[in-house]
This record gives sequence, C-alpha cells and structure tokens, in this order.
Amino acid sequence: MIGNHHTGQKGKFVFLNEMIFSKGTGYGIRALAYMASVPEPRLFGLQEIAEHEDIPPAYLRKVLGELRRHRFLRSVKGIHGGYELGRAPETITLWEVFSVLEPDPYMDMCILGNKACTPECACVFHDDWQQVRNRLVSLLQSRTISDAAKSAAAIRLGNSPHYRDADVENRDVWKDDDDDAIPSPA
Repeated sequence: MIGNHHTGQKGKFVFLNEMIFSKGTGYGIRALAYMASVPEPRLFGLQEIAEHEDIPPAYLRKVLGELRRHRFLRSVKGIHGGYELGRAPETITLWEVFSVLEPDPYMDMCILGNKACTPECACVFHDDWQQVRNRLVSLLQSRTISDAAKSAAAIRLGNSPHYRDADVENRDVWKDDDDDAIPSPA
C-alpha cells in the first residue's frame, strides 16, 4: 500500500492492486477463483460470493453480469438459481478476465496523463512502460483462474510461502504520518 498524502486525510491508503487491476477486475477474478476453489461444481448465490469475498453485492451483480455475457459464467434464474463457471477454471486466463473487465485493458494511456504517448511523441516513461506492460500481459496470459483459486486457498489456510510470517504493518504499508511515504498517483 502507498500512503495517500494528496487527499489531506489521515488514515487513507491506496492499495497497489488497484494500480494494476480496477476494483471490478479484482472482484471478478476473486469471484471466479472462489467458485473454482470448491471441489464439486455447483450453483453459487450472489450473496454467498459477496459475503465470502467481501464484495458489495450491487457491484458484484454488475461484474458477474459482464462475466456471464462473455460466457465465463452461466446463470440459472429462480429460487434455487445462481452462478456457475461457464468453462473449466484451468482454461480461463487472467488476461481474458482482465481484458473484459478493465476500462483500458491494453494500458495504452500515457502514465503521465499526456494526450499523445506514441513512439513518435513519447513521454519519458514510454519505453519502460511498454516493457512493464508487455511483461504484465505475458504474466496474465500464463496464469489461470485455477491458479488464482489455489493461491487464495493457500492464503486462507496460511500455507502460502508468499504470506507466511508476513509482517504487513512493517513491510507493506507506509502510513500517512510517515515523512518517507510515497504519494499515491492523482
């Protein structure tokens, strides 16, 4: 997380995951991963997913609707209805979900906010950002919802090597009252 100094509010933070994924994309990946983490395929109610993943139900309904329109999910109406995965989780790449739910999936916008940022009229970060963007796309194309489900399950069980013995307060957070805090993007 990065301290959010530009708001002038104490105690507010910007999460790094929201710098890469929009909230909608993060929610979509988490919802799909939750459904994939259950061993036997079944229908999942919107409220169940929302509660388990701590996602606002109204927002989740929109995200799941978009995923259904792109056939990542199937839905069944009625009292015993719900959502189920439309494809096997190992065949759904994070890139597919990202490119459906992100407002700018190809990350073409200039990271400095310039109107034109092309090879002919490039900002100072253009070439570096191209490399980062290409690596991110490659990473998202190589990971699946099944991978996300396994990772989420390991984290919930405390078995993830990436989170074992993590000291979140000292390693991942710069607090607002810290003079060395990194300001969040505007």
